[in-house]
Amino acid sequence: MASPAETVEQTFKPIQQFVRGWMLTAETEAYGRELGLRDLDQFWIVGRAGVLGSCPAEVAAGALAFHGPDKVAEAWNNLPDGLDHAAVARHYLGRCLAWGDEVVGDFDAHDMTRLDELGRRIVDAAPNNIGPVFVGWRAMPIPDGHGARVALTLHVIRELRAAAHSCAIVAHGLTPVEAILASTNAPPRTGPGYAEFMGFTGPFCDPDEVREQRQAAEVTTAAIMAGYYGVLSGGELDEFGDLVESTRNAIDM
Repeated sequence: MASPAETVEQTFKPIQQFVRGWMLTAETEAYGRELGLRDLDQFWIVGRAGVLGSCPAEVAAGALAFHGPDKVAEAWNNLPDGLDHAAVARHYLGRCLAWGDEVVGDFDAHDMTRLDELGRRIVDAAPNNIGPVFVGWRAMPIPDGHGARVALTLHVIRELRAAAHSCAIVAHGLTPVEAILASTNAPPRTGPGYAEFMGFTGPFCDPDEVREQRQAAEVTTAAIMAGYYGVLSGGELDEFGDLVESTRNAIDM
């Protein structure tokens, strides 16, 4: 049977890819433009952090961590008339649920209900103080359809990992931009080009200067997540890992 650490590793990339199935699509961008938002980046930033309500932009930037403060401020402070931050988050939630209903709704209802139940136990094991964006998304109303529930629960797990990673980079003495520069992700989600895309400006440090700390932060992130996955038994971890992988692999994206 799998250990919590092994299941964290097994599900990390499939959950990331699953959430990207709705988060960064042309359909989501088009929906945001219909609301009057400038582009997909603005919908991404305000949609995620809008669960904080209409706080100052620097608060949203601090909670998101891995977006440059100026980029967050530009998105946060320039909403169209009649649209506040919480409303953008609700629309973002709507995109998540609609995609889940459409894409995952035809999957076996028993399997998807089980995936949702196991995932919810993981996120419910995490404390509120790990990160406000995660907690805000965990507090979103749970929908009825099994496809929508799975889409939301896996997004909440993704936000939990983002919160855990923010804690880990601080623990290892890194700044968010250093973490991006030395990211263990495959290009283009690493290095100076990605740091600029996320709203940071150079000159940047040599990523090799912080590579060891960055790798240690990744280990710490996984260890934090393993603590929450540990609420599942060995058999449940096997089940959750297999359901995440099989569901992701059955979706063409």
